[in-house]
Amino acid sequence: MNPPTNATPAPVTLAGPAALRELARAFTHITDFRRFVEMLEAVLGKAAFFAEARVQLLPDGPEPAVFTPGKITVPLNVGERFQGVLRLAGAPDHPFGPGDLHLMSALASVLAAAMDHARRHGELMRNLEVLELLLNLAPVGLLLADADGRPQLANDTARRWLGVADARAAGEAFTAAAPEGGWLRAGRFHLRAGGRLLYAEVASFRPAEGGGAFAVVLTDLSPEQGRLIDGLQRELYRCRWKGTPLAFVLLESSQPGALCPQLPALRGEYRTGEFDGPYDAHRVAVVLPEVPLGEARDRLRGWARHFAALDLRAAVVAPDTDRAEEVLSEALDDLRPVESVLRRSLLLYDDYPAVNDMLAMVLRRHFDVVKSSNIEEAKALLRERRFDGLVTEVELRAGGSGLDLARMARELQPGIRPFFTTVTHEQESLTDDPLLADHRVIAKPFDVRRLEAIMREALP
Repeated sequence: MNPPTNATPAPVTLAGPAALRELARAFTHITDFRRFVEMLEAVLGKAAFFAEARVQLLPDGPEPAVFTPGKITVPLNVGERFQGVLRLAGAPDHPFGPGDLHLMSALASVLAAAMDHARRHGELMRNLEVLELLLNLAPVGLLLADADGRPQLANDTARRWLGVADARAAGEAFTAAAPEGGWLRAGRFHLRAGGRLLYAEVASFRPAEGGGAFAVVLTDLSPEQGRLIDGLQRELYRCRWKGTPLAFVLLESSQPGALCPQLPALRGEYRTGEFDGPYDAHRVAVVLPEVPLGEARDRLRGWARHFAALDLRAAVVAPDTDRAEEVLSEALDDLRPVESVLRRSLLLYDDYPAVNDMLAMVLRRHFDVVKSSNIEEAKALLRERRFDGLVTEVELRAGGSGLDLARMARELQPGIRPFFTTVTHEQESLTDDPLLADHRVIAKPFDVRRLEAIMREALP
């Protein structure tokens, strides 16, 4: 028996969890209503948030509208982040269709990306405002630069000290006043800008994912520091004019303010023209005109006993420049534990590594020893670090002469003492070259006790 034709069709009940994006696939068939319902039936069974779904089919009813002409709502998403919704109203005589939905979805993606970019930009600007506020609270001048070393941000103190009004001008003034060759490589240096003498320290930040940035900390030298630098500059000129040596000693303690109270105890030992002064909270400097490097180390040995409880670091420099800022930068770069400073350093060069090993075994008890059996490596070492003595064979298998290596060493480091080992010369002097006037000759085969005695006498 056929059911009456006017009977109301039984509702089709669907249940089960489904993903919304799968549900969206059904909407692509919205113009074919039956196909739409079949798709619903296939996907609604997977959505946990549909406790029960009912779809009623009216096969003999009027063709349903594809979309209501009133409104359409499209989500604004960027990845997993929900930005909001896009709501649109349609004209009564133009109902929305699938093409409109696709167009609005594409538009929604563009709008969502723009909103996300605007949000991120707003957060960045707020973070920059907070960062600038924090930088302005610092008691020092601060500049932040990008990975290429272009200053991007400067606090009020840095701009005031550099005598400029904005960050871009601060970067230009800083770059112009920094040492030649690039301030990134200098690391720590002095510069004059805005009528001030400033000390700059560069720190780099290199995240694991690449990129990076640089921060420059500027310290304005106080009047006392200015007097120290002016005094050092005056003595550099005077000693250069007289042809006499000068030693500069920089002392550093990890305890802030601990060294300055100890200076009066040292001043009783000063000779005429010698003076000291604070450099910063951790460091003090002593200028010793007409004092050679070896004597300065001897005096440092006595000061180290006086400062034994202060975890002392030191640098002793015999300047080969007449610029006070360069002397200070060299001393700052050379700061190390005082025990290491008091040990003389030797560069040993011989074509035969076994000879170097034997010399090092004997001399290492009293000296810091660096060995080389490659002439180019030895030259590079002389350019890169300071040595108190050079021990080299006179006759070199690689060509040339140990005398030539010693001349180069003397030109790079006027304070280095040359020692020549040889099996063919027995005289006490190998050359009349005034550049090597204080050289010593050590005959092979070596007498260990005599070797030690010569070296310790020449480099006390």
